[in-house]
Amino acid sequence: MYMKYKKLVPGLFILIFFFIQVLGILAGRFTESKFFCWAPFDEISLFVIETEVNGKMLTPDEIRARYRIRPQGRENRSIHNVISIVRQYEDTYGSGELVVVKISYKINGHKKGTWYWPENKIYHQI
Repeated sequence: MYMKYKKLVPGLFILIFFFIQVLGILAGRFTESKFFCWAPFDEISLFVIETEVNGKMLTPDEIRARYRIRPQGRENRSIHNVISIVRQYEDTYGSGELVVVKISYKINGHKKGTWYWPENKIYHQI
């Protein structure tokens, strides 16, 4: 009886492992967040963050200090990584302030878009 389980358990672990891999691929295919996907995600996004807090435009150094990311640059993952960093900050630490954020971006040199806070909406440009 022990020998039967000795062969069954490793096979079950292998099956579960590959099932989790397939779930990661499907999640990456149909969601904006690519954090848990094992396959490479080659999407180059150039972005610029502009932030106004209580009527004052922040300088690039103030934006870097606020979000802990560059105020403009290149994101080698999905642009939604940058958006989620800003959204998370504004939902938590910045919730008591009057904040307007604009992230303008271009994906792979073609697809342009702009994300706005507090609307939390993306507008695509052609």
